[in-house]
Amino acid sequence: MKIAIVADRDTVNCFKLVGLEHTYSVKDTEEAEERIRELLEIVDFAVLITTDHIANRVRATINEVIEEQKFPLIISIPSVSGLSPLVADPIKELIKRKTGIELKL
Repeated sequence: MKIAIVADRDTVNCFKLVGLEHTYSVKDTEEAEERIRELLEIVDFAVLITTDHIANRVRATINEVIEEQKFPLIISIPSVSGLSPLVADPIKELIKRKTGIELKL
């Protein structure tokens, strides 16, 4: 199983420096969503990393994957340029959708 990252150029370059082979630099949200959908078609990927900024903008696609597929695990991280506020905690949202229970932490 493989790991891939879809992110801005600076974040992708950091992952290239540590040896990640499957890195995809994108310029905007539309390109990011297109690349993520392409990678979802490939069954070899166990983990797909993206930035919080991208994840917040393609949340519908990510939620669709989380609900329908076991893999890849989609992880969002802060970009190299800095933290971005999360729209919603994806794990809490998943629990709420699947069980109807809202967690308050």
